[in-house]
Amino acid sequence: MANEIPSKGILKSEALKKYILETSAYPREHELLKELRKATVQKYGNLSEMEVPVDEGHFLSMLLKIMNAKNTLELGVFTGYSLLTTALALPEDGRITAIDIDQEAYEVGLEFIKKAGVDHKITFIQSDGIKALDQLVNDKREFDFAFADADKSNYVHFHERLLKLVKVGGIIAFDNTLWFGFVAEDEEGVPEHMREYREALIEFNKNLALDSRVEVSQISIGDGVTLCRRLYIFETSAYPREPQLLKELREATVERYGNLSEMVVPIDEGIFISMLVKMINAKNTIEIGVFTGYSLFTTALALPEDGRVTAIDMDHAGYNMGLEYMKKAGVDHKVNFIKSDALEALDQLLKGKQEYDFAFVDADKRSYGKFLEILLKLVKVGGIIAFDNTLWFGTVAEEEEEVPNHMRLYREAILKFNKLIASDPRVDMSQVSIGDGITLCRRLV
Repeated sequence: MANEIPSKGILKSEALKKYILETSAYPREHELLKELRKATVQKYGNLSEMEVPVDEGHFLSMLLKIMNAKNTLELGVFTGYSLLTTALALPEDGRITAIDIDQEAYEVGLEFIKKAGVDHKITFIQSDGIKALDQLVNDKREFDFAFADADKSNYVHFHERLLKLVKVGGIIAFDNTLWFGFVAEDEEGVPEHMREYREALIEFNKNLALDSRVEVSQISIGDGVTLCRRLYIFETSAYPREPQLLKELREATVERYGNLSEMVVPIDEGIFISMLVKMINAKNTIEIGVFTGYSLFTTALALPEDGRVTAIDMDHAGYNMGLEYMKKAGVDHKVNFIKSDALEALDQLLKGKQEYDFAFVDADKRSYGKFLEILLKLVKVGGIIAFDNTLWFGTVAEEEEEVPNHMRLYREAILKFNKLIASDPRVDMSQVSIGDGITLCRRLV
């Protein structure tokens, strides 16, 4: 097929993509979403790849819940997989304004939306995207969240209008911003029918990175989702995406620890964590595993002035290195460092009856299951527990004999943990393929 649409997903192997889908995505997919996905494949064949992948759907659902969205906008509907995902995630009085020129495709999904009993949440507008957005601006509408998955050549124009429609602190999510990975390839290696949108997205990504009106996090889930959090006016001075002191800490960690500096969370993951902490209005957080404190520093910068982070690690030397930069930034007062075995420290925290909004875990992978049990008692209902390295350098999708010996112990532990968390009814979860894989768990009970 000359103009075939590639399979969505830019992970380094099909095996890893399959692992994520089969381990954490498919088991938690709503039955009606599954039926809609199959009906879309049956009717549209290869064009069904335009639908958001299942793991991305889980991520969007969790995002809506943690930000308590009630009024959302969807630009580009197709058969409505992401629309049904959103409708299921919103509260009973939540509302979605959905815009697409194609009524026929929408009606494929409407059958399943009605079966789910959530059709009353949706207002469908059959229209060109720009015209519909202009009308919404004229009507002075305000939204908590917007999801754009339409004409990529118009993303820059959508963005300007969505900034007028989405409230301060709200989120605009642009889909397909990695365009099947083609944004990183030379033009001659890109199929001709994919080049126009590739060029548009390269330009859009460049402009967005410099837009001081939004905080940006590009996540490599699905075909790339870029989250834009609309900033307050006083925050709109040009601000680098990686603060200078974080950059200095990262460079100092490399200089001192060499190859071990890979233990620090990647920059894009740090930006995502920062946005997450702000989105849930976290004030009291826990970090298990500190090293030199890149993620700890990121969290401290993201928390409000009266926010606090309890950080636990056996290694005081690594923490002291990061502390120098936290003091320079004036956020060291937000950090309570506990030099201790993590399980012992967590048991002690349980006695204090303190409640936390967010926890970030990047420590002994063999203890992830034990950490989960204690954190479910410490993190409040609706709060987030984030486990790092849950794809373990991609080895979770490889055969054991292909994995270096020194990687096997934690690989086995992560495989076991991923299987465990996928079936845990106490949490809503999303495995996000950013960095080395981060699993978000939202406490339900």
